[in-house]
Amino acid sequence: MSSGDRFSVPLLAQLIPDGIKAGTEFAVEFDPSSQWIAVATTIAAEYLQAGGRVAYVTTTRSPEAAKEALSNLGVNVPAAIKEGRLTVDDWYTATLTGGRIDTEPGKASLVEPLEGGGLRLRSLKVADLSVEWLKASKDGWQSQDVAETWAPGALGIFESNTEVLRFNEENPFVEFYLSRVLPNERRAKRIGFGGLATGIHSQTLYKRLENAVDGIVEVTVMERDGEAQDFLRVKSLKGQPRDARWHKIEIKLNGEATLVG
Repeated sequence: MSSGDRFSVPLLAQLIPDGIKAGTEFAVEFDPSSQWIAVATTIAAEYLQAGGRVAYVTTTRSPEAAKEALSNLGVNVPAAIKEGRLTVDDWYTATLTGGRIDTEPGKASLVEPLEGGGLRLRSLKVADLSVEWLKASKDGWQSQDVAETWAPGALGIFESNTEVLRFNEENPFVEFYLSRVLPNERRAKRIGFGGLATGIHSQTLYKRLENAVDGIVEVTVMERDGEAQDFLRVKSLKGQPRDARWHKIEIKLNGEATLVG
């Protein structure tokens, strides 16, 4: 799975055959009607099955739905969590209540441990997240999140930053992402994939994030031969070689994504 500081990431391995450097951060720009979630789940499942570690953050579905999708692809989810190789964090529930879950009496933290592993964020507001981020940085991330103790080369998969942006202005979000999220991911030397839906936000936001990350993966739908077909490409990867051509995505009955051609 690894060679030195480079790691083979499922699906992308045929497009980046030399492996991806630990600490590489990707923006995944996806058509809202595309197969990005199936791609994300497949990458996570196959990386776990190869012995890797995955920190998966749900924003478009519940943690239970994400775990079920991983199970459908052959992952023994309870075992992977017990072994400390998988975390599934819940940023989804807060999207159902205006971006913030009311803090329970006696609970000051916006981070709630979940039964069976993982964390739930009780607020998606950047003002709240920034305070929590600074607190965790001071106290030590390891006390809250097992993923922060992992060796370089783990995957961090964030389904969709668009869901967080529903509750924030663009500029504060970008400042938070560039000054808090990316530095922490790079410090941990994770290989990160942060989803962002296309056609929704300003061009300034897309360009600022593209400038900050190391690579861009695009997942889209195109009309080919009279039908809608799904495609993926690695649009850019700074300082590393890659195949930048479009590759067709096919989805199997169990939800697994494969690249064809």
